[in-house]
Amino acid sequence: MNRKRLIIIGLVLAVIAIIAVLAITQSPKWSRLSFEAIVQKTITQPDGEVRLSVERTTEIYSSPMNSLGISESTEIVDMDGNPIMLEEIRSGDIVKVILKNAFNEEKPFYYPTVYEIQLINN
Repeated sequence: MNRKRLIIIGLVLAVIAIIAVLAITQSPKWSRLSFEAIVQKTITQPDGEVRLSVERTTEIYSSPMNSLGISESTEIVDMDGNPIMLEEIRSGDIVKVILKNAFNEEKPFYYPTVYEIQLINN
């Protein structure tokens, strides 16, 4: 009886440990969103924050217009993955965006955490 109880407790603890490891290693990926968009314009806010205004062409849930926060940690790359400057992305260019799926309900929706912008076509 005691041995069965120890085996059951051990199995339960093992399952809990596996779930915890999966949750810790996968949770950042759960909040990631990727979509393609057409660049509208680059906007510099009065406080110096830079935003990229885009119109989604994929993964559209409501309004296709979005505003993307560009920070020092945002990777901006060309089709081959080589780093480029934000100034090289122009209105009408098609980009792939990878960002944290959390937005501020401004109009247009504002995504403050953008991980990567890849120029697909210009």
